[in-house]
Amino acid sequence: MKKRWFFALGLLLTLLVPAGCGSKPAVPAPPAQESPAVPQREVIQRVEAVMVVVDNYSKARPQSGLQEAGIVYEFLAEGGVTRFLAVYDRLFAQDVIVGPIRSMRPHLAAQAKEHGNIVVHSGYSARTEKLVSSLGIKEVTGSTHLFRDSSRRAPHNLYTSLERLATTRSTAAPQAEIVTESRLPDGYELADSIEINYNSQNKVSYRFDAKRGVYLRFINGIAHQDRETGEQYSAYRVIVRSARHVNVPGTELVEIDLTGAGQGRLYQAGRKYEIRWEKSGGKTRYFFQDGTELDLRFHNTWIQLVSAL
Repeated sequence: MKKRWFFALGLLLTLLVPAGCGSKPAVPAPPAQESPAVPQREVIQRVEAVMVVVDNYSKARPQSGLQEAGIVYEFLAEGGVTRFLAVYDRLFAQDVIVGPIRSMRPHLAAQAKEHGNIVVHSGYSARTEKLVSSLGIKEVTGSTHLFRDSSRRAPHNLYTSLERLATTRSTAAPQAEIVTESRLPDGYELADSIEINYNSQNKVSYRFDAKRGVYLRFINGIAHQDRETGEQYSAYRVIVRSARHVNVPGTELVEIDLTGAGQGRLYQAGRKYEIRWEKSGGKTRYFFQDGTELDLRFHNTWIQLVSAL
């Protein structure tokens, strides 16, 4: 009888006590949630903008100092050849050589005026002089600020430096500005490459470097490098902007209409956005499809002007 009682008690305990006495059933952990990326910031010592017209004829490459520009525009000038307009509005701890410098075109002067009054160039034709005379720009063309590099042949050997150009600015002290990276909206396509063909000697392309978060620049499939540093040029963002191009009768010159509004594409962070641009009040502004304005202050921008997207 005792044996039966002990057996019954043991069976009851077996039923009441769960396996693994003293432990609770394992509960699956919730999936880890990714923290939103914290926007980057940079502190800029902002100074009065100086714009430099930079040569892009094949014999002018490699250029110097384009990486330090906040914005670089590329425009057709004549005969399929392009020129750069580099905007320098930041103070750097070390001097930077910039060039080669080339002559002005009316649409370069009009674009420069959006950023300020000081434009560095090597001269212009009587026609261009007449067209830009009403803009009120301060032209820098003399030997005080420019110099020839004897290792290169003219006219592709005229240079300046940011230190030399500092004396063309007003005496106002640099203003510290904290710039925060803007968040990008939805409504994009993935795009890690860009191609723009200006002519057979100037096929521009970009390849997105995901590790650095920039677009590396190429001309004719070759890395576009800086003459002074040997480093490949890169852009945090690239804008391809359409504008009306008109051939000047009897010449190889091209005029580009920068007024009104038009379409464009923004390439940033490996994404492509359809955007629009609008010039009003003397300034060109860029907008996403939802109407949000692009902020170009963070890092650097290359803007490619084309006749059609």
